[in-house]
Amino acid sequence: MKKLLFLTLGIIIYGQAFSQSQNNYSYSFGIKAANFGDFPKLMNEVRGSESYRSSYLNGFVFKFNDNQISYRFVGSKYYDKNYTFKNVCHDCETVTGTFSDFTLKAGFERSLIYGVIQPYYGLDLGYRKIYFDGTANNANNNTLLYDVVVEKNGALIHPLLGVKVNLYKAMFTVSAEAGIDILYSNDRETKTLNDGNRTTSIANFRRWGFYNLPLSMLSLQYNFGRQ
Repeated sequence: MKKLLFLTLGIIIYGQAFSQSQNNYSYSFGIKAANFGDFPKLMNEVRGSESYRSSYLNGFVFKFNDNQISYRFVGSKYYDKNYTFKNVCHDCETVTGTFSDFTLKAGFERSLIYGVIQPYYGLDLGYRKIYFDGTANNANNNTLLYDVVVEKNGALIHPLLGVKVNLYKAMFTVSAEAGIDILYSNDRETKTLNDGNRTTSIANFRRWGFYNLPLSMLSLQYNFGRQ
């Protein structure tokens, strides 16, 4: 039994050491198939169990591979034409409108082993822009209170941990990773009241935010340019 166990472990280690991986190719291009995690609040948004959000097929990843290090660019765009949230308190305001979230990041990932299955860690730096255009109604009687535009522009740091699996002679790679978005943003809120004068007010804030992403990216990548 011990001999069989050692033989099995030897085969696995041998296969991991000499099998092909994504790093046998110079370039990789893939789609961001899914993500799931926390996201920035708008205004004085009140949340319950719905603080996490998922989205699908909303981005891309491009890599330059160099041995066990890959230099990467990741872009994504999320859009919701009917985004609704409670503001100030659950019985105060209901805000509804269109929401868009654009992120562009550049960074690196480093594989811990060289093989079919590769755990890795990395770090991205990037830019994030969130835009919301909607209306706020009284939560009790649905009376229009004001129109609102919210803009968030910020710089982010994204440390990450992940694992990738190389398929079919490492021409394809499936990867899943988790991370944290550390965002420093400039927020601009423009409100136009529903009064006779359409009074407009503008408020600016600078904020730090920390957002947990249990699945920051699930991607399918095609590898090319064999080294």
